[in-house]
Amino acid sequence: MNKYPNIKALRIQNNYKQEYVADILGVSQPEYSKIETGGRRLDAFIITELCKLYDVKMDDLLKRQVMRTAHAAAGEPSGMDGYGYHDNHELLNKLMHNYTALIENYVKQQQTTERIITKLFEQQRA
Repeated sequence: MNKYPNIKALRIQNNYKQEYVADILGVSQPEYSKIETGGRRLDAFIITELCKLYDVKMDDLLKRQVMRTAHAAAGEPSGMDGYGYHDNHELLNKLMHNYTALIENYVKQQQTTERIITKLFEQQRA
């Protein structure tokens, strides 16, 4: 399993051959292939050069979630990302569901607190 799938995805998205990227990095094509498959450790020089080549931030280059646009450019299905979700839409739906549940719980707590305060206030009046 590739540790950093965006390295390959960005190359495909930009229509670069492995030989071209390898030449920019100053490594052989087989050595570059190891970078894409995770068989070679990434050093600061390689990360910096790839970020410059693709004009991306290091986080985007190294995140384990594959960019959908790159898959589309390669004609591949997006598949599962590194977090176990089929795509960002599913993740967003799960987050929104959790957020909604948190808000509903907060509102219930506030209503309960208001009722308690109202009862205490009424008891003090009586």
